[in-house]
Amino acid sequence: MLYSLLFTLVLAGSASTQESTRFQAVPDELPIYQVLRTNEGIQVDGRLDEADWQNAAPIAFVMPWSDLEKEEPQSTTARLLWDDDNLYIIYECVDPYLHSEVTEHDGAVYQEDAVEIFATPNMEVPGNYYGYEMNINGTLLDYIAFRGGKERTKAIHPSWQSEGVVIATTYDGTLNDHSDTDQSWILEISIPHDNFRHLGGQIPPQDGDQWRAGLNRTKGYQGQFGLWSDTGTPKADFHRANRFGILTFSAAAVGR
Repeated sequence: MLYSLLFTLVLAGSASTQESTRFQAVPDELPIYQVLRTNEGIQVDGRLDEADWQNAAPIAFVMPWSDLEKEEPQSTTARLLWDDDNLYIIYECVDPYLHSEVTEHDGAVYQEDAVEIFATPNMEVPGNYYGYEMNINGTLLDYIAFRGGKERTKAIHPSWQSEGVVIATTYDGTLNDHSDTDQSWILEISIPHDNFRHLGGQIPPQDGDQWRAGLNRTKGYQGQFGLWSDTGTPKADFHRANRFGILTFSAAAVGR
């Protein structure tokens, strides 16, 4: 059965290093993704049926800490778009065991099924960045992280609160019932650009601007850690800003 949850947040952790073993080599190059403009705006409803989302290029997450010769991949894809007001992201997650219990804002969503974006418009200081972590319930953990880089992030500011964020999720399965096999879940989020104004860089973004960003998925219940830009760590750790990928904003309209 398909369920839908919608949350409008007018508002603001950190996923810790996780036990896991590396199975893939670290790529030499950082990934680059071109963020195209949405034509008519996005309705945040946790669905991929809009033409703009269908035309946006998908990002396939890697799972460097999973032995994919022995494990069935629980794949994740993400797509990004933007307009004058917001950054939009949608995640599709294959997941046989949907698990999401946290409902309190700034709760430990990273301990269950969750997706994340870490991002900063300041290309010169990627170690200071914004964190948004969201579970299937649409619960948001948001913060500003400081002094990251090659070493793990050293401090966060969890009391910072983002404003105007909208999250919606849909899922195919039975939440928190592991006696059966579930299928997947989708999370969609819009983040007003003004939330990225504190750390330097141009806000709102303009054509050709670049940001550093990490897109991640937590392990959840019997799952796999996944991410866009491999952090290169022996064990799962998303908070390595020197390995964040590059988002390039384009004035070109998606699908044109």
